[in-house]
Amino acid sequence: MSSPLVVDEDLMGEEPKPLDHYIRKGLQQLHQEQLLCDTTIVVNSERFPCHRMLLAAINPYFRAMFSNSFRESQDGEVLLQDIDPTVVQAVVNYYYTEEIALTPETAEDLFVAASRLQILPLLESCSRFLLDHLSPENCLRLYELGYAHNDPALFQEAKSLVNLHFRRLSQEDKSFLNLNPSTLTSILSSDSLAIASELPVYRAVRRWVTAQNAVRFPLLGHLMTCVRLPLLTPEELREVQVELAGCRELRLRWRRLNRQERLRQSGGLRRGMYATCIVCVDLYNMDGPDLKTKDFQVGCYDPQMETWEKLPLLKCLYCARCVALGDKLYVTGGVHTDDTYSDTFHEYNPLRGRWTQLPSMSVARASHGFLACNQKLFAIGGWRKYEEYLDTAECFDLETRSWSPIARLPFALSHFASAVLKNKLYLIGGVTNSVGSWFASRKVLIYEIGIDIWVQVFLENECYWSGAVAMSNGIYVIGGYYRSRSRHHSERWPDSGNIHCTRKCFFLGRDGKVDKSVPVPKLPFELAGAAVVRWKHRIYVLGGENTYLYNNLEGENYEEYYNTILYWEPGTPKWIQSQERLPFTSWGLSGFGCTAMKMPKKPILDLFRKTSVALTAIEMASSS
Repeated sequence: MSSPLVVDEDLMGEEPKPLDHYIRKGLQQLHQEQLLCDTTIVVNSERFPCHRMLLAAINPYFRAMFSNSFRESQDGEVLLQDIDPTVVQAVVNYYYTEEIALTPETAEDLFVAASRLQILPLLESCSRFLLDHLSPENCLRLYELGYAHNDPALFQEAKSLVNLHFRRLSQEDKSFLNLNPSTLTSILSSDSLAIASELPVYRAVRRWVTAQNAVRFPLLGHLMTCVRLPLLTPEELREVQVELAGCRELRLRWRRLNRQERLRQSGGLRRGMYATCIVCVDLYNMDGPDLKTKDFQVGCYDPQMETWEKLPLLKCLYCARCVALGDKLYVTGGVHTDDTYSDTFHEYNPLRGRWTQLPSMSVARASHGFLACNQKLFAIGGWRKYEEYLDTAECFDLETRSWSPIARLPFALSHFASAVLKNKLYLIGGVTNSVGSWFASRKVLIYEIGIDIWVQVFLENECYWSGAVAMSNGIYVIGGYYRSRSRHHSERWPDSGNIHCTRKCFFLGRDGKVDKSVPVPKLPFELAGAAVVRWKHRIYVLGGENTYLYNNLEGENYEEYYNTILYWEPGTPKWIQSQERLPFTSWGLSGFGCTAMKMPKKPILDLFRKTSVALTAIEMASSS
């Protein structure tokens, strides 16, 4: 009689292992016992037996070696040079186990080996590890690694840190002296160096050359082409002259340059030579009854220093709109003091210190949307005389310098908040008369630039004259007029119904819907028609109004305008009021154009104010 079948209860329910599990385990055992090994990696007399089938299956480097008539394919030995044996041991273990122990001390060598041997999974693991451990202390080495081994992610992240800390790295970091010439040239040529003066670039070149002067001095002439010599101030030029006076092998070339020639000869400013400021157009003093007598100023506010500077006047107009791209300011439309509406379009170049008129819009607009995206400017909606609202929109291409129409709005619209997010234009709320009488919009209009269509999304309330900025993968909407249950009357907006000013702020997601999971504190007071702009990681609110306040003692409505400056940084609990206020007005102001832009810092602007002699090149005398 046969014995009964005994079943191991510990194995019951266990899923069968896939075939690759047994292949991997079998290869590990063969390698541990050094069975059937048919090739050997040799490094500095150390030998690492392997299976060529495994090496060839994993990467193309060994596949090409073993499948062609190379010496390694014939004698079974692969000689690797310039790789440490401990690195090769770690790579071989990775081949058989898929495990790698990365540390800050070993990751860079393993990255180089993985790149050289084309082991893509290991290369990706090393790259992620290096990115996670990137710091100002190692960014120069990782910049060179990413640059030399064509790793875009590592290169770009390291580049950002190198640009940010260039001054300290070039003067204090010893690894800077070990950069190869091509990497050094790449760094010195960057527009993104966070330096306020060109002198640190010159000093970096001199320090690198002097470290090995006998070998590197012949490269000095080439490296000096990366130094933007026309950007040196007179004081800095004197320092360079004194330092180079005893070097007879060099020749200094001088030339008298005006503004345009200086910019062309230098090749442009570095990132650190700019300060991001807030520019406001059509500021004026509201004290007094006659708007036609006002001076409409252009003011530049530096939030870092909390100071205002007056820029050149544009024209006497109000309700114009502005936007900045880089260091250029663009202004469209507005209302002239004779109550005519403007179709004009101007560009301001701070280095030239003057306005240039560009081709006009197809129609006059005021209180419209004006947005920038991908080197194109969009003028949208607005109005061109009292209660004549516009549903047209047009686009100005900065390359072709011409306007072209885009899809019409679903309905005429003015006094809306607007922002750009992920190549889409967002219009929030606004006012319209599309049904024959004035009313506030309850919609968000989203323009898909690539396909030239508008999409409509509903809001919870009607609103208009709010402000908006794109930030944190969404749009913050600040203040404005909203509809409420209490009823107020306004001669300014006779059909406004129960519209009132609000302290409310909220966050829109990319779909145009309100996202209540993102907290935004209320404003300190009711506010609409303010200039709302993003500056670095803050949202600034300048000026504004409340024209629907109700005075219980008098039984009348009255208007209040503000000249305050508020700011809020997402994640903080409340808005902060700056000690500085709007210039040129003691009463307050609303409805003016505002944008953040890069302004050259004062020492750089001083260079461009007049024609002067500048150093344009330093050459090796033997090359002439």
